[in-house]
Amino acid sequence: MKRRRLLRPSDAGASPGLDVGALAPMVDMMTLLLVFLLRTYSTELAPAPPSGTFALAATSSEDARAGGIEILVSNEAIYVDGLRIAAWEFVEGEGVIDPLYERLLQARPKRRAEVHADASVPWRRLSRVLGTAQAAGVEQLAVVGAYGGAM
Repeated sequence: MKRRRLLRPSDAGASPGLDVGALAPMVDMMTLLLVFLLRTYSTELAPAPPSGTFALAATSSEDARAGGIEILVSNEAIYVDGLRIAAWEFVEGEGVIDPLYERLLQARPKRRAEVHADASVPWRRLSRVLGTAQAAGVEQLAVVGAYGGAM
């Protein structure tokens, strides 16, 4: 019975190289690596506004995130799905925030929303955002806060 070797002997002046029999396990390993990388690849970006002054609270979740509208609230502005909707300096009144309300009505098929708030945003502003989302017909509203904290 002839044994296969990984490297060919260097007899008869042939240069050493991989044996053809060693090619199949290498292809198997590359296939497994490719399948692993494809299964762990995600096409969704993490929510973050374009400005660098936004500090998210540390969060931990064991459940997979469901698709929906992402509302980011900072001290400067409100972002919906990464787009700046309104700056706080131009938001008037105490009720519904009109630009946010109109944007949420445009995304009406999505009935779920996640609100990510900067740690320094006052509760009054955050409650206005939550009230506007409720008025626009958002049925499932999740506020993402600090892990272990009360929010």
